[in-house]
Amino acid sequence: MFRRYAMTPLKWAALLLTVAWLGGCSDYHYKNYQGDWAPERLTPYDLSDNTTDAALVYFDTIRYRALGVPFHRLLLATAVDGQRIKGAGRRSILDVSGEQALKLKPGKHSLQWCWLSMNALGTGGAMCNFAATDVELQPGQRYVVTFQTDESIKGPPGRESLEIKVQSSIKNLDTKEVIFPPASMAQTE
Repeated sequence: MFRRYAMTPLKWAALLLTVAWLGGCSDYHYKNYQGDWAPERLTPYDLSDNTTDAALVYFDTIRYRALGVPFHRLLLATAVDGQRIKGAGRRSILDVSGEQALKLKPGKHSLQWCWLSMNALGTGGAMCNFAATDVELQPGQRYVVTFQTDESIKGPPGRESLEIKVQSSIKNLDTKEVIFPPASMAQTE
């Protein structure tokens, strides 16, 4: 037997109030990390020993909404040249720390980072140990480590799970050249 579900004016008001409340959370960002891409507002963590022609490496960040819930997805640097950045890393599924910008000496470097997806409901997760080795950074150039996600729902009805695949790349912001992954490593599907 089927029943019709009718929304009373009070239920409509409650629904609209909930949607408005969720809409008011548009400034959500994870911890104290920058929510919107604005490299000029970041203070890079200096690992260059104050080199005058240091390279700057930024880690991407975006905010968006899904079903009215604000999300913050970002990358955080956790290690450079095999050395963990002070205070960086994953402590639990919802507690990850790192840097959003680095200042490095020109030359070859190995970088490690985490990808995070957190939301205003207090849920989310992170994947760590993304890495690029022997990345050549030019003097005075600016770079961005960015990401793309491929999301799909897997599993039988009632036991579905969200599968997220993350693919990272590093691009020179000044020349627009993609320096990672190298063309020989680029995945094709």
